Amino acid sequence: MKAMVLNDGRFTLETLPDPAPAAGQLLARPLVCGVCGSDLHARDHADHLCDLLQRAGFRGFMDPARPVVMGHEFCCELIEPAGAFATGQRIVGLPFLTGPQGIELIGYSNRYNGAFAEAMLLDAALCLPVPDHVPTDIAALAEPLSVAVHAVAESGADADCAFAVVGCGPVGLFIIARLKALGLGPILAIEPNAARRAMAERMGADIILSPGDAAGPAWWTDLGLPIGMSDAMAVTADQKRRGRAVVFECVGKPGMLMTLAKTCPTGATLVVVGNCMETDPIEPAFLLQKSLTLRFVFAYSPAEFGEAFAMIAANPDRLAPMVTGTVGLTELDSAFAALTGGDGSQVKLLVASA
Repeated sequence: MKAMVLNDGRFTLETLPDPAPAAGQLLARPLVCGVCGSDLHARDHADHLCDLLQRAGFRGFMDPARPVVMGHEFCCELIEPAGAFATGQRIVGLPFLTGPQGIELIGYSNRYNGAFAEAMLLDAALCLPVPDHVPTDIAALAEPLSVAVHAVAESGADADCAFAVVGCGPVGLFIIARLKALGLGPILAIEPNAARRAMAERMGADIILSPGDAAGPAWWTDLGLPIGMSDAMAVTADQKRRGRAVVFECVGKPGMLMTLAKTCPTGATLVVVGNCMETDPIEPAFLLQKSLTLRFVFAYSPAEFGEAFAMIAANPDRLAPMVTGTVGLTELDSAFAALTGGDGSQVKLLVASA
């Protein structure tokens, strides 16, 4: 099979042996696969990413000194029938397989190739069939949407909350879409890029601002959720339109935690989804005085993946604007360049393996 192999920070098209499924595994042909922000970091800073994951105890994560075939946000079709799945059946699935060291993450494994290839293996127990009415490119959004489903669930979000999503890249936009699908709000979106502010509006944000806009504090105050301690203590029960603020940090840059601690309402929950790869000092006493809750979230469970795909199947058109382009397998370098260029016009760029 042909595959785009990452080796020493460069992609090359190579011919690899066809994967052979073991018991409980499916042999599938990737149709499309999204490019994730973690993919961008892994290409340019593989040593850093791998060191971090291995220090965290992920034994099955890739060795950056060895070749890897990336791609973990996929929709595939079956090459061979297996169990309830027929040849040609479109499927999505969690990107995990069990290897000698335990669970391995497809796309970040030296043993199991990801979807930037003509064939791949999947765990049959972690796969779901794609209904006929769901387009292939929308089905491929199930994995990144699962991250948002998990983040919203871990935030404790309910109808008594008001929300801010800071950073409207793919993860932030998926969180907005998830909140709207659950009927939750109001939602404030904060994003410096105009194209992504427009996309946040399409996903359902109620108010969209640039960072530092003075309208932000006023919006919180109007909801009865002031930023300062004295103002918060003076709020009466009849002034509170919502009981709690939930702020999703989807930027992942140093300084963001303290910036949000200073600008969010007293008593807020800060949900950290952005993957900051650098040391980032905070002032615990400041967070303590404002009674802030800091919650870090990562990945998702199989049940949350199922919830994400059910959301897609219920309304595929909801997320259609997120797919902003498709390139061929040999154009993988250009796809990465488009996403790291900084213009913000690309949100979720898909790679077609066929």
